[in-house]
Amino acid sequence: MTESPNRTAFSHFHPILTRPQDNDVNGHIAGATVHGFFEAAIQAFLVEQADLDLRDGQLAAFVVSSSADFFALPGFPDVLEVGLGVTRLAGSTVEYRLALFRPGETDACAAGTVVQVFIERAEGRPVPLPETLQVILAGLQLEPRA
Repeated sequence: MTESPNRTAFSHFHPILTRPQDNDVNGHIAGATVHGFFEAAIQAFLVEQADLDLRDGQLAAFVVSSSADFFALPGFPDVLEVGLGVTRLAGSTVEYRLALFRPGETDACAAGTVVQVFIERAEGRPVPLPETLQVILAGLQLEPRA
């Protein structure tokens, strides 16, 4: 298990309002739902900040790897925030570092990584990230973890 990241490591946050159906049978946010929160934060950033059309645009982004560690057990009706950062940009690949926080708390409830590969939609083949997207994602670059 990794150490819980601190809020100060992140410069971008995406709000999440939990719903009753997000809880598992134990009354906590289900692990699969946390992965969904992470993906929603990434997609919202790409649409809102990078102006990508993820449904019909020339580029498509596929998750090829996803993992998470859990440090606390949030549950409905928590309001949460996903901290979003980038740890690696290489060719067609982006590795994100994400963390789930309760507002005002410095330590994360959960943290994880998501690796996306960008492809050219028509050909279905990986393509290097366009320069403008690289610049936008580089703005989320995190300091290397010790």
